[in-house]
Amino acid sequence: MATWQKIGWNNISLSCPKEWETIVTGETHLLFEKNFQPVFELRWQTEKKQKNKSIQASLNKIAEETGLLVHDSLPPHWKKLEKTYALKLLADNDSRELKAAILICKECGTTLLLYFFYDLATKHHWDLTKVLSSISCHEDVDAENFQWLIQDFRFLLPKRFSLNGHNFGAGLTRISFTDSSLTIHLCRLAGATQRLQESSLPTLLTLLGDLEIDEQEILQQEFSANHCSYPSIFQQIRSRIKRKAPFHWANLRHHPEHDRISGLFFFDKKPISEELIQTIMDSYEIFSL
Repeated sequence: MATWQKIGWNNISLSCPKEWETIVTGETHLLFEKNFQPVFELRWQTEKKQKNKSIQASLNKIAEETGLLVHDSLPPHWKKLEKTYALKLLADNDSRELKAAILICKECGTTLLLYFFYDLATKHHWDLTKVLSSISCHEDVDAENFQWLIQDFRFLLPKRFSLNGHNFGAGLTRISFTDSSLTIHLCRLAGATQRLQESSLPTLLTLLGDLEIDEQEILQQEFSANHCSYPSIFQQIRSRIKRKAPFHWANLRHHPEHDRISGLFFFDKKPISEELIQTIMDSYEIFSL
């Protein structure tokens, strides 16, 4: 039986086969590959909840923009989704093979545009049905946090934070968030063994965080380095003149079992909540793919 994994990215969560590799191509765009070949693509756009007439108009407009042929009817395994979504299926104009689907959530108004590659929508439609049934575009309204699960990252973050940037490089991955004046960076460094032969954790901490501090001020333990600032009024003024956040909390952790280094950086113009730091630290994991 195939093993499945959960993905969480920018308020969208879903489950997919573990053999699929998730590639982040945009803030609202995920591509899934198997053996270096695309199998499934998901794009989405958050909208306000629409009336049924507006939903149908939106579906027709998007369908027209794709240039694909609209299916007149829905197969049984697609009809089950009509409880949750207004949807249209799109096929190739020549082969009539199913190529895409447009779904608009009836509860929150989020528009999902799905593309299928190879025979995912035909020979493997049971996998596709399971993926589609798992998609959530609106988490529990009472939940304060959203669980981000992407590649080898796992962490909880309050929903009020907005994704501000991301870079999934081969050696260095960084994801950034903002909430008012507070900025958070999460990063992962691959090849930790080699990097630590060339630089110490305190050195990497100052480089990654662009921190103007003496490395002797950094608290270092066997597998971690940590620094937080409690600036005086004069230091706060000087930082603001330099257009830098006067308050920061920075941490690097070495994970020998994964040959990774994980980093967590907070920057703000006012003191940073220790409770928020602890919430993210307790949930922040780097795990094997």
